Amino acid sequence: MANITFNVESTDLLRRLRRLNADVEKQVIRKAVRKGANAIKREAKKNVPVDSGNMKKRIIIRTAKRTGGTMAFVRVDSPAHHLIELGTEDREPKKAKVLAFMGSSGNMVYVKKVKGVTPNPFLGKAFESKKSNAIDAFNTELRKFINQNSL
Repeated sequence: MANITFNVESTDLLRRLRRLNADVEKQVIRKAVRKGANAIKREAKKNVPVDSGNMKKRIIIRTAKRTGGTMAFVRVDSPAHHLIELGTEDREPKKAKVLAFMGSSGNMVYVKKVKGVTPNPFLGKAFESKKSNAIDAFNTELRKFINQNSL
């Protein structure tokens, strides 16, 4: 899991928020974290390989409260995501002469070899390219709230 370390500006903005009620502070921080994660989500949606479009639709953001703060996870809610992100190896039968699969029409398909999938780390690339934008979006959201409430 990749982490983002906040800069001095973020620390100053968070210190100003500490003056608020704890529940309001948590809501504001959670909203700001989601705004930052949205920058990464948008980039992942641009880069995801599209076959049927299911994987693109399933890129989601989940927030969680952890000791020390709020976290956001940009993830793909798909059972095949890891096969695209990390790739697969070529497959050949180990004991039998052929590999057997159930085809999409319901009949059996027999092959001697299955070519693997080359890795396409679209989610990792999205994180690496947009992490500074995520921090900027986080800071902008905090600054906007602080200015609206004269903190």
